[in-house]
Amino acid sequence: MFRASVLLSLATLALGLANGDLRVSVKAVSSSVRSVDDIVLTAVVTNPTAADVRVLKIANVLDTNPTDSFAVTKVVGSNSAESFAATTSEEEEAVEFIGAIAYPDFTNEANYVTIPAGQSIAVNHTLSALYNFEGHGPGSYKFAPWTIFQSGPDSDAIVVDIEPVTIEISEDVARRSLFEEHLVARGSTPNCNDATKLQRIRDALANSKDLARGATAHINNVPNSLQYPKFFSGVDKQAVKDRFNWIANDKGNRQVYCNRDPANLCNNGAAAYVMLSLSGGNILASDAYMCNGFFNFQPTGDICKQNIDDINNSRGGVMLHEMSHATAATTDHIYGCRAVRNLNAQQKLSNADNFQCMALAVWRVSGC
Repeated sequence: MFRASVLLSLATLALGLANGDLRVSVKAVSSSVRSVDDIVLTAVVTNPTAADVRVLKIANVLDTNPTDSFAVTKVVGSNSAESFAATTSEEEEAVEFIGAIAYPDFTNEANYVTIPAGQSIAVNHTLSALYNFEGHGPGSYKFAPWTIFQSGPDSDAIVVDIEPVTIEISEDVARRSLFEEHLVARGSTPNCNDATKLQRIRDALANSKDLARGATAHINNVPNSLQYPKFFSGVDKQAVKDRFNWIANDKGNRQVYCNRDPANLCNNGAAAYVMLSLSGGNILASDAYMCNGFFNFQPTGDICKQNIDDINNSRGGVMLHEMSHATAATTDHIYGCRAVRNLNAQQKLSNADNFQCMALAVWRVSGC
């Protein structure tokens, strides 16, 4: 939701995004490198219109944080079947993302960027610590940028089509890491030295599990559901139930922190984030970090008074969103309970907000 101070400035901005409002180009500094440390991709986003364009810079190539801005694949000669690292075609296998996935505080201006009329913004991306190149070895890799843009949460999105960039890595693909990978907890263990924040984390974790259980029960017991087609039309019901069950059963091991920010995302507009480590399709680590913005979100019960399309800031819903990252390695393609309905079936199953939105929609019907 835009703050009043922002609304007053929109007179000089394009009020929404339309096809053609943005152009994107991505180039590699070098198409052949010895080491993953030498991979540098420059994304240029251009506004060819006569009005300034303000967009979310999260979950796309404008993001300067250590987040998922590319779909990376290794060119291979055979299929590969892994739980999360599924082959994208007969000749390409997906390379796992092992960085941070953040949920924005949409009231924080750090999450937006304004591209002046007729001008461009360039962002350099270094990716050595963000993708599991080691699991796939030297060879030819394709980098397809995420180019879904929104002007705000639940706004209509535009997709800018762009061909992937190919880079040959000849030698060093050793795994780098943004953070210390460890397995010390059992399930989700709150780690917080502030009593008020600790209780809010505990409550949000309990809420997220209840929301996930409610969504699973709804899928099982309401065959003609009005909610399922809104958020998962065309998606196999068992696959959706599996992911809700992983959240409800607290699959995996992780700490949930209120007092740490190893990726420096809390100071850059994040409300919460998960740092993922995957290998061979398996989640090795998935610690979660709750930023100050998270603790200012509303209790889950308050959503009973709101339209589902306006909800993006309930603590239980956002925790479920984060736990879908942590347990099912979902990503963020788009934000908002109306906007997510326009994703294709594959994107819906991998988009965290589809799970948050369905669970909240079911809870509003049955729990309020």
